[in-house]
Formats: sequence, C-alpha cells, structure tokens
Amino acid sequence: MAQKYCSNCGSELREGSVFCSNCGTSIDKPVVRNREIRGIFDYYKDALRKYADFSGRASVREYWMFVVGNLIIGFVGGLGALILAFIIGLGTDIYALGFLFYILVVGGYGLYIIIPSISITVRRLHDQDKSGVFYFLTFIPYVGPIVILVFMCLQGNTGLNQYGEPSE
Repeated sequence: MAQKYCSNCGSELREGSVFCSNCGTSIDKPVVRNREIRGIFDYYKDALRKYADFSGRASVREYWMFVVGNLIIGFVGGLGALILAFIIGLGTDIYALGFLFYILVVGGYGLYIIIPSISITVRRLHDQDKSGVFYFLTFIPYVGPIVILVFMCLQGNTGLNQYGEPSE
C-alpha cells in the first residue's frame, strides 16, 4: 500500500489532508512511498525491542500481532519443552528432573515476556488517549480483564494526542 509523505519534512500525511500536520506546509505534490510488508514476528520483535518503553503509542495491529506472535511462540516453545521434559524424565528415570526442566523453561519465558506485554498494553492505552494507570483494571476480578480486552479492540485516536503521533 502506498503512503503519502510531506515533501518538506517527510512526515506521514493523513488521507485528504491539505496541510502537513507537522510543519504546516501546503500539500501540492506529496512524496509517495510503498509501505513495507510486515509479518507477525516483525511486530513481535519490535515489541521486544521496546522492552520496557512505556511511552508512545501502539496501534491495534501492532498490539494484536504481538499477542498472536506471543501465542505461537508460547505454544510451540511449551510443546517443545514438554517433549524435552518427557525425554529427560525417561532418560534419567527421575521424572521430577523433566518436570523441573519444563517449569524452568516455561516459567522463564513467562517472566521474560511479562514486561513487554505490559509495555505494549500501556502504549495501546496511550493510543486511545488513556493513561497507563488503566492497566490496573486487570486486577479487578472478572470485570477488569474484560474491560481491558474491549479497550485493546477499540480504534485509537487518529491524530496527535498527549502521548505523541500514531504509531502506524
């Protein structure tokens, strides 16, 4: 998909805009660039690069691609760890050793991924001009996670808000 950019400052232009929202230049001949095609794991790697970055915004696509990538890696990694744990348990006749291996691998990944998950959720809330404090709604039993799920599905603000420019 081709995206239009300001010929003066290079910032992305909104569809139908007459002036650049960044520098105010009149849009006579915008520069057209092809948008790169990004896969699930590109978004996943981007979220990991912003490991503990709670500032800025994350689009709906950025958030859900991270979630899907996390589910795929968690499922495949968990299944691989389970198979290896079973092999370790059979090979040593100490089944607790296999179980310990499984717990360490799956628990380690869970501890590793929790901060990027919170970080991208907070940036997703920022995209809707909500404070990251709304994340604490997840601690309200039953209702809180449902409210956060609804927030994660809603479209963000289209323009500039107090947390910066839209991410995509």
